[in-house]
Amino acid sequence: MKTGGNKLLLINMVMLLSVTFTMRSSTNMLMTVVPVFTKYVIDADVLFVGLTATLYGIGGMVSNVFVNGRISVDKTPKVVFAFLTVMTLGIFFYIFSSNVYEVFILSAVTGLSMGVVQPLLMTITNAIAPPGKRDRYIAAYTASLSLSLIFGVLVEGVVISSIDIRYAFVIFFFIAMVSSLIMFFLARNMHIPAKSTKTRSFREIISRASISLHQGKVLFAMFGNISYAFPFILLITYGSIIGKEYNGIEPGTFLYLLALFYGVSFISRIILSARQVKNKEYLMYAAYAASIFGYILIGIDTGIIMFIAALLILGFPHGSIFPLSTSYIAESVDMEYMNIVYSVFLLIMDVIAFLIPFIFGLISDLYTIKIAIYVTLAPMAFLIILSVGINIKDNKAKKEGLATAKA
Repeated sequence: MKTGGNKLLLINMVMLLSVTFTMRSSTNMLMTVVPVFTKYVIDADVLFVGLTATLYGIGGMVSNVFVNGRISVDKTPKVVFAFLTVMTLGIFFYIFSSNVYEVFILSAVTGLSMGVVQPLLMTITNAIAPPGKRDRYIAAYTASLSLSLIFGVLVEGVVISSIDIRYAFVIFFFIAMVSSLIMFFLARNMHIPAKSTKTRSFREIISRASISLHQGKVLFAMFGNISYAFPFILLITYGSIIGKEYNGIEPGTFLYLLALFYGVSFISRIILSARQVKNKEYLMYAAYAASIFGYILIGIDTGIIMFIAALLILGFPHGSIFPLSTSYIAESVDMEYMNIVYSVFLLIMDVIAFLIPFIFGLISDLYTIKIAIYVTLAPMAFLIILSVGINIKDNKAKKEGLATAKA
């Protein structure tokens, strides 16, 4: 019986990683190709390029407010399948889009789908993982994300440099369709038990979210992810434009270089999935330092070598902050409320995801992209300091609590 259970667990995990791989390569295609498509095919200005990313964030925010927290854990696989199908249809209609307003509508729709799929896939990963191996399962899940990003940008680079930007949507329409089909079979065969299957009220969602956001490690994880959103969103939304305008790098070449960034991220996550990290906090602190250093390097106009160095440095925090933060949340929250907490966690990320590109685009439009980088460095550094301060305070409170209990 135990052998059969292990085999089923392995099959479910392989299928889940396959969904993760195909889903994330498709969503990353949208986040990297749509800005290039909007700028160089639709011929929109930089502010409108930023608005496409802003609408992804708004769509994700709507999902996290009105959908995710209300889904009981047992219904999660079927909901993921439904929204993967929506995303697949959205990519299909991108093929025929001809003006910036159509791009805006499709950005909002696909953002809505992305806002549902990613947090619920994290919930499924936690649900099927044996408690003692949860950290490694989460790291394997995030490693699959990184591997899909390498695959995605390499395919995008070939298409953009050799064929035509619009064909990227054709190719990734079929990849997204594969993701939906795998999830369909997974949803039919996976059963996640739930203590309660009733639809939660918004009052319950807000109450549970409030309780979670009073936990030190949840806040540590949340502010860490928000801080890294600055360089990540900058690269995804404006990286091709920065590369072309400051370093003479064509968009297709930029996507190949982005594979280096994701390659470092993938290696980091593979190491995390293979080894138990003894001191996750120090690794987080090192990732914070790399985030600031790499972000500063992006703004230094010294040619392609410095640009590549910045990508390599920023790959390390991309590969480590997210899985470590997800692990902290999983350790702090009951499985029954995982959808709510991940949804609130990603809701805040979605707000940041639509604010950063809009503000960045506005500053770039008024001044330059380089000035926008250094202006946004200040809030990023503040969030990192806040995250570290919260964690130190939480550790101190726990030590005092243990000392009191022993006394």
